[in-house]
Parts: sequence; structure tokens; C-alpha cells
Amino acid sequence: MVPKKIILIASVFLIAGLLVTGFFIFRAKDSENAFVPDRGTSMAPQSQPGGEDRGVSSSPQAMNFTWTKESGQRIAGGIPFAHKLMDGRIRLYYCGQGGVLSAISSDGLNFTKESGTRIGPGSGNEAVVCDPTLVTLSDGRVRLYYKGADGMGGPGKAIHKIYSAISLDGLLFTKEGTRIDSEQTDDRGWASVPEALRLLDGRVRLYYVSDSVVSGHGTVSAISSDGLIFTKEDTKLTGYVDPSVTTLPDGRYLLLASSPMEGGGIYSFVSNDGIHFEKPQIVLAESEAIDPAIIMLGDQNYRVYYWLFSDQPSIIYSLMGLLQ
Repeated sequence: MVPKKIILIASVFLIAGLLVTGFFIFRAKDSENAFVPDRGTSMAPQSQPGGEDRGVSSSPQAMNFTWTKESGQRIAGGIPFAHKLMDGRIRLYYCGQGGVLSAISSDGLNFTKESGTRIGPGSGNEAVVCDPTLVTLSDGRVRLYYKGADGMGGPGKAIHKIYSAISLDGLLFTKEGTRIDSEQTDDRGWASVPEALRLLDGRVRLYYVSDSVVSGHGTVSAISSDGLIFTKEDTKLTGYVDPSVTTLPDGRYLLLASSPMEGGGIYSFVSNDGIHFEKPQIVLAESEAIDPAIIMLGDQNYRVYYWLFSDQPSIIYSLMGLLQ
């Protein structure tokens, strides 16, 4: 009999017709004790045990969010990234048929797919492209970072690297080349699922999933003064993947991530410096929920987009977070 636990496996799965490869979480059929809340359930944060040896602090977390799942579906697709435009609309970049796509919404709930492909596949290590993230530059242009892979399979079977592309309007992008070459770093051929954050001083911090010995397959970060050449930092969140980062009103960093090691679901961390994070809290105790994408709406309200890996075809959902 399969043990009652969540199993971390490397495999290939389908997102809106696009084959995507990587580590994901699988809920064993006999895991009847797993908590899967109904849609629309409101969930208060709960502290999680452990963490001292996984790159997180043992100090208590002074943060109080109430998370509420929103009804309905946002759009067909997976691995979302949310970008708030100057006019208040939300553009959602996501993976779908043909590569990285986008959709637009005036309320963040009802999305209309935009025509064309934002980032399409290429040759070599861009045979598969996915996992978009974006920053706005000082001159108004936007730079999109994404994962490129040479094929299917987990670490040791496929090479994942991080690339970038530049755009004037967030729709038409010109590829710029490799940003994190996982074959030239300690990532052991696996630099994937990037999350970019532009700091107040103009530097760009890139969180991503690494298979380095130090990270133990988890989230790390690298910093850049020009958004092109990155230097590894001390961030280490072992066992937590698919990072998404924003800032809190007090200037601290809020990071969300998926965690197969904790039995699945989405967790949150806070940090004073964006490198060293406190113990996690539960955001969504749903084992199949992965790839969170958080966006600050204002008035201490946040929205998180995510998808369920069991959905075929894949569907993006959302939940709201109120900071008390």
C-alpha cells in the first residue's frame, strides 16, 4: 500500500495543451486524512513547525492574514504571474498552448485572453518556455524573465535555465538571452520557476528554484544591478518551490511558495531583508494547489492566483488575503 503522504516526483504534465516538466506534488490515493477545503472557505493563518534547518528563522512571525477563496475560475491555463498596470487593470501572464500567453482584466476576476503569444519556444534550451515573471524598469519598459528547458523530465533528465525578454508595451517582447545558466552555476542544471522583484534602489532580485546541493531543491535568490548579470545570495528555502514575492506596508517582504515536503499547499514567509525568512504560515491547505502569484491591491488587500495540477485542462483560480 502507498504510504499516506504527499509524494514528490519528477514528471511531465499538461497545461492547456502545453507539455511542462518539473517537480510537482502528487497526493496518494489513500491519503484520506488530507484537508481539502471547499471553494469559498475562509482560512485563518496557522504556524508550521520546524524549519530551522531549511533556511528559515525560528523567530515568531508577527503577521496576521485572513485568506478567502474566491468563487469561479479566472482563466484556462497554469503557472500565472499577475502584473498591475498603471490604469489599475491586471494583466495575467501564464503558460498555455504555444508558450507564455496573457489575459487582461479590469477587476482581477474576469479575464479576456489577449491575442498572440508573449514568449514562444525556440531551439536548444528554449524548446519549452514557461514560468513568466516581470518587472517594470525606470524608463517604462518591462523585462520578462522565464524558464527555458531543453526537454521533458526532472533534474538530471532536462536542463532548466532562466532567460529574459524586453518590451515597450508588455505584449511584444524581444528575447535578450540567458540570465541564469544553470550549467555554469551550482544549480546543477536546474534553475527554474523565476520570480523577479525590482527593489527601491533599482536592483532586481530574482528568486528561483534550484537543485543545488546547498538548497536541497528549493528556493534561492540572486541579485543584479542591471537586471542582466546576477550574483547568488544567501537565500535558502529547502523544500519550498514556485516562489512569489511582494512587499508589505511596513517594508518587509512577503513570499509565497508551494511545499511538497509539508504535504502540499501554499505557504507564506516574511523577511526584513528579502533573504532570511521566518517560519512559514499556511495560506491554502489544498495539496494540489501550486504556483502562487501574489499581487497587492491596496488597503491591505492582496490577491493570489494559483492552479491545481490535477485539473485537465488546467484552470487558474484566486483567493483574497486581508492583512489585519
